[in-house]
Amino acid sequence: MSLNRVFDALDAEWALVCAAPGRGSLVRGWLLECGALDEYPQGGLDDVLPELASRERGQGRAFSDRWLYEVLRRAGGEGDEAQLAARVVVQAMLPAAVRLTGRLKAGRDFDETAQVVVSCLYRVVRTYPMARRRGVSANLVLETLHWASRELAAEAGPDTEVAWHPGFDSPTQDGAPHDPEEAAWRSVLGQQAERLGFAADPQELAGARGDLAELLVWAVAAGELDVSRARVIVAEVREGAREAAGVSAVAWRQRRSRTVRQLRAVAGQWVQAA
Repeated sequence: MSLNRVFDALDAEWALVCAAPGRGSLVRGWLLECGALDEYPQGGLDDVLPELASRERGQGRAFSDRWLYEVLRRAGGEGDEAQLAARVVVQAMLPAAVRLTGRLKAGRDFDETAQVVVSCLYRVVRTYPMARRRGVSANLVLETLHWASRELAAEAGPDTEVAWHPGFDSPTQDGAPHDPEEAAWRSVLGQQAERLGFAADPQELAGARGDLAELLVWAVAAGELDVSRARVIVAEVREGAREAAGVSAVAWRQRRSRTVRQLRAVAGQWVQAA
């Protein structure tokens, strides 16, 4: 008998959702509308997520962003269609939720931790800020990780440190106006990166380095990369890293090549985790 009762129950519930008439056609219509599907193929709702996963493997993260964004746009509303849209995203994110549960349980009961993770995932799906169009699956994972960590810490007792969360409309430290969604995302990313011991400098969360930090935080949280290795990778991309390491240019290029190969594999897992 499986010990993952929460996820087993969600899979069983999903089978019932898929069995309801008309739902497959409805969801496929949403995906046609956003261009994630270019034809109206046959099949029920239970065929949709495997089909999307197959297309993601060929088309990459941009495809994942497109279809997830479209369904999330509907999940924030009211009524049966919004509930269905939210359930589709939650089911798509279950593999990531399982990995988060494994990372967060730390001596707790697995199913109790899973209940918290899934509850937080639903909350994140229903309140997703639609201005955030890039890295949708990673955003969902990081927000779920943040809220689940906070709730589990609160359950552990009043002396447990709880990370501060700024919300989606907080000002910057100097009071200057900003894009609230972008600021919230950077704050969550910064908290998670700092907790893991890298990217404490805000400049490391901008541009390409921000994308790298996003990938590394996800990889560590999902169990795809050891945290010590993530810290080494961050150190390698800092200015003056080769000189500080005291190695030759040839040896440095070889080291960077190994890192690129490893990150390419991790990025592939990131796409598949949507």
